[in-house]
Parts: sequence; C-alpha cells; structure tokens
Amino acid sequence: MGFVEKFTKYVKYETTSTEPKENCCSNSIMLNLSFELFNELQKFHPYEISINKFGVIDAKFDGSDKKDPICLLAHVDTSNQVSGKDVNPIIEKKYNGKDIKLKNKKVLSVDVFPTLKKSIGHTIIHTDGTTLLGSDDKTGIAIILQAFEEIKKENKEHRKLEIIFTTDEEIGVDAEHISREIVTAKYGYTLDGGDYEYASIETFSAYGVKVEIEGKSIHPGEAKGKMVNASNVFISFHNLLPEKARPENSWKKEPFYHLLSMSGKEEELTASYIIRSFDENEMKEMIDLMKENANKINKKLNYQAIKLVFNRQYKNMISVLNKYPKIQKEIEDAYKKVGMKVKYEAIRGGTTGSRLSFMGIPCPNLGTGGYNFHGVYEYLDVDQALKMIEIVKKIIEV
Repeated sequence: MGFVEKFTKYVKYETTSTEPKENCCSNSIMLNLSFELFNELQKFHPYEISINKFGVIDAKFDGSDKKDPICLLAHVDTSNQVSGKDVNPIIEKKYNGKDIKLKNKKVLSVDVFPTLKKSIGHTIIHTDGTTLLGSDDKTGIAIILQAFEEIKKENKEHRKLEIIFTTDEEIGVDAEHISREIVTAKYGYTLDGGDYEYASIETFSAYGVKVEIEGKSIHPGEAKGKMVNASNVFISFHNLLPEKARPENSWKKEPFYHLLSMSGKEEELTASYIIRSFDENEMKEMIDLMKENANKINKKLNYQAIKLVFNRQYKNMISVLNKYPKIQKEIEDAYKKVGMKVKYEAIRGGTTGSRLSFMGIPCPNLGTGGYNFHGVYEYLDVDQALKMIEIVKKIIEV
C-alpha cells in the first residue's frame, strides 16, 4: 500500500474531536483509526508499543546509536469546524491550474487560493465540497508510515525511533494525553504543517477565554430601565475589541482575538474566544484589554455582569528551540540531501510540539503539502508530500 492509498484510507475514518474529557479522548469514534494504526505499526516489529486510555499510540523501534533517538508525531483527530464524516477524497492527476468546481456551488479558486499555482502539473487530492479532507493531520500519519516502511524495505540503517500518534490535537490537549515518563526520545518532529518548503520553530502563544454574562430578564413590555439583555452586553463587549485584531484581518506576526462560539438569551450568555500572539508582552496587553473592557461595562451597569476566565493553552516554542541549534542543522541537512533549501516560518497556530518543547522534548514542525485546513477547500499536493517522505527518510537514516 503506497502513500496515496494510505492517505485515502485514513481520511475515510471519521475522527472529529469535540470537547475535552477527563479520562478518555473527546470522541470515541477516533479510536477506530487509532487501533487501525496500532495494528499497522506492529507489522514493523517495535520492541515496545502501547495505546493508552486516550488512544495515544507510542511505538518504539531499536536502531543505531550513531545519532540521538528521536520521535515523529502526527495526530489522528480532525477539526470540528467542518464535518469530517463520509469524506470523499477526489484525486486530480496533473492538476491544470484552473478553478475546481466542488459540490454546493463551492469553487476551489486559484484567485482565492493562489498556493494552487505551485501545484500545477502535480497530483492533488481535494474534497468534494461537503466535508473537510483530513489532511490535517492524516497526511502526517501517512508520511511517517510510508517513510519508515520504505527504509525497512530498503534495509537501510536507521536511528532509534519512536512513532507517536496522538488524539485531540485540534482542541489543544493532545500533549496532555502523552505520558512523559514513557517517551525516551531526546527530541522530535511533528509532521503537521502546510507548504513543504517550510519548517517551523516558532508558534503563537495561546490562551482560551470563557466569557460568562449575567443579564436581567424582564417582560419586554415592562423592561424600561430594568432589563439587562445579556446578548446586548456581549455585543458591546465584543465590539470594544479591535476589529483589525481578528483572524480575517491579520497576517504574519499580527495577533488576534477569535470568537469561537456564543450561546444564550436575555438572562445569561456564554461565549468563548481564543487569543493569539507571538509575543508574551503583547499577549499580556491583550488580556489586560479584555479585562479593562469588562470592567468598564460592569461599572456602567453597576454590577458584575461580565466574568472572564482565562486558560493558558500553549507557549511560543522558539524560546526552547533556540537552545538546540543542532536540530535546525539536522533539518537543513535533510532538505539539502534532497536538493532543497528549507525556509522557516512562524506558525499562526500551535502544534503538539508547542507543549512538548516545554515538557523537555523539543519538537519543531515540518510541512506536509496540505493546504486550507479545517474547511471544505482543503487539498493535498501529493508531489509535495512525496518529497516530504524523502526528507523524513533522511532524518531517520544513519
């Protein structure tokens, strides 16, 4: 089974993550793929393999001591922003550079998604327009397994290797599911990026914010001077945040506040945000602004209508990875061996490595050839993914 067969097989498993749970993964349906991967890994004869109560797989393979032991990571789950059920991957051989019509009058447009121009003449796999594709991160899984399978078939000497497939990365808790005590690798690589030319040693710092609003419900016919509509309170709060600092209005290293959801009525409302910045001082200023805005509204209403709860999700991993220049050199050497020069970009997001780096396992992130994650316009450039297989092999080989 080659790379494309692996990938198209994995994306047909529904693995949508939902809300974090205490003693299991967020959605038991993803365990179907976890157990499939567990069985596939056993065929490579690991000297130790486990799957824990969260569905996280850890497989260890013996190898040469000439290089430090490493781990390779990818995640099983997919985003809950768009359906991941009944995924129908469509393969376009030798993509011609034109717009692709999808179902529901959706169009994978070159003007809107200019990265498609890099895929002209390549094989691409896209959605049918009704679901996401699942390239984030089933491409990473397929790349890791294909690279290791080829090394085994070619009977090449390789370093000690640990393959870890996680659950619940999309909701930011997969690193918590990993038992630090059983990971023996010195450092690792997540295969969870986009453009294959880029590696990442820098991510956002991240917080989640829960907004709880208490209103006062009064019959609308008698509401004058009495009602406090929780929905209107939230609208006022949200509109005090800078419009330019929204995901749709920011780019590169610009920060953002992102409203994920809101639910409520006159009496009470709950909303959730994620806030992102590459700089800790800037992040503190963003948090202070939310607190200041809530206090202004509470003072005007003369009671604590708005309550904010902040939750640290992950930190910018560059502060750790800058201490390990040999890891960057290893990446650069691997790219050089396949005739490429790696570029570095800061991820406008986070990876499993964001958390693991602060747990003592430095983990930069590598591209996979996947684009437009978390939506119906998602696609995979197969040629780029095949090149990433070669790069991963160079990292694994001695």
